Amino acid sequence: MNNQTVKTREVTLPSGRIAHIQEFKGKHVRLAQRNAGSDTESYLYHLIAMLTTIDGQPVVMEDLDEMPGGDVLKLMGEFSEANF
Repeated sequence: MNNQTVKTREVTLPSGRIAHIQEFKGKHVRLAQRNAGSDTESYLYHLIAMLTTIDGQPVVMEDLDEMPGGDVLKLMGEFSEANF
């Protein structure tokens, strides 16, 4: 049995809220691509929603639509760099 601990990274967003981003794997990327379908611009939103909590709460796509732009851009940057 494999009991590996999932790595997360803590990120302070410009609004002061605290995001925890789970280390992701290829299967997460593939699932986000599948969920985005022909709407390729939403791929990163799907990945963020799948692997992020903010102030201890899960994130859904609609949350990202209503978040301050600076917070969303910070999260997008964190996923683009993805260095755990």
